[in-house]
Amino acid sequence: MHEELKERLRQIETSYNGRAFWSIINQVKKDKIKDDEVLKLIANINQKRFREKVSFTLSVPVGNLLEIVITIAALLLAFQIESDLALYISALILTATLHPLSHYITGNLLGIRFTHYYLNGPARVEPTLKIDYFSYLKARGRNRAIMHVSGVIGTLAAPLIVALIALNKDAGNVAFNLFILFLLLIVFELLTSTKIGDLMRARREFRN
Repeated sequence: MHEELKERLRQIETSYNGRAFWSIINQVKKDKIKDDEVLKLIANINQKRFREKVSFTLSVPVGNLLEIVITIAALLLAFQIESDLALYISALILTATLHPLSHYITGNLLGIRFTHYYLNGPARVEPTLKIDYFSYLKARGRNRAIMHVSGVIGTLAAPLIVALIALNKDAGNVAFNLFILFLLLIVFELLTSTKIGDLMRARREFRN
């Protein structure tokens, strides 16, 4: 079954053609092809290309551990240090850590796995999860979309969490500023993520 598709993938495996590869992925999504051999070939090619382009990676358990430790440290900073600056720093840290953790938790609940952590983003400093394409394409399009949206929700939740801590510490001005940051992040996500980020990917996957 799908022998022609498998043969095309084997050819791409030996002589990579990006346009042809992503065309096949789009076809797999559109036709909802769940053939294990097809998906394994896609995942292997995708992983090979990833290893060729990315030199520094962390395993998912190690990456998650670091993200959790940093998240806890940021929350302790917000709770324990009596400083407005500490609250702002905590919020900024959480915007970075809650994003991939939200992807990881949601993805695992929906059957989507990840292979590595690596640094990505415009400045190549954002901790990012590498998707396992076998499980990604096995999942329903709606589940893939939810996984992508979860990262945005994690980012947006960060200033709200710290704003609540600020209110608890009677730092109303900081809480107000963090709420403004929350609104600015919404605008930023709508302007950028809908074009090149998670919201764009979510919309794409929701259609498949």
